[in-house]
Amino acid sequence: WFYSLHAIATLVFDSVAFKNVACLGLILDSEGQKMSKSKGNIVDPWDVLDEHGADAFRWYLYTASPPGQERRFSVDLVGAVVRNFTLTLWNSYVFFVTYANIDRYDPSTQAPAVNERTEMDRWILSELNIVVDEITKAFENFTPDIATQKAEQFVGFLSNWYVRRNRRRFWKSGLLS
Repeated sequence: WFYSLHAIATLVFDSVAFKNVACLGLILDSEGQKMSKSKGNIVDPWDVLDEHGADAFRWYLYTASPPGQERRFSVDLVGAVVRNFTLTLWNSYVFFVTYANIDRYDPSTQAPAVNERTEMDRWILSELNIVVDEITKAFENFTPDIATQKAEQFVGFLSNWYVRRNRRRFWKSGLLS
């Protein structure tokens, strides 16, 4: 199929059909069997979308396996993404918004210089810069599974280390700049 697209594009337009292509491998059920209507083991994607939403669905497909590899799929596996990543990210965001609103944080104000920030602030900024670089490289190398794993790891650092270790500091009004 890929060759046919290239051949047609070359004959008709004197150009290639695409420069890069990524395709999915087989979609397996939760037991590792090939999904098939005849076996009756398919998962209706609308059930997953209704229960967990499109973002969790997409995130699971990015993180489940490298492109071209087979992957297991079920409502429960997508639910695990919600519990392990999406809710952690959401809770970190809610924590920030809650205390930013209490402290009347204005994002347009000049942030303090990096060397004037606490050691934990400098650490999380360093981790953020590292993860941005790693994710960029992973996407450039067509490895979205690695990119998303790096993002999940950063959210874990953010929630489990940064927010938890600084919670009391943020509770004090006026220190969220």
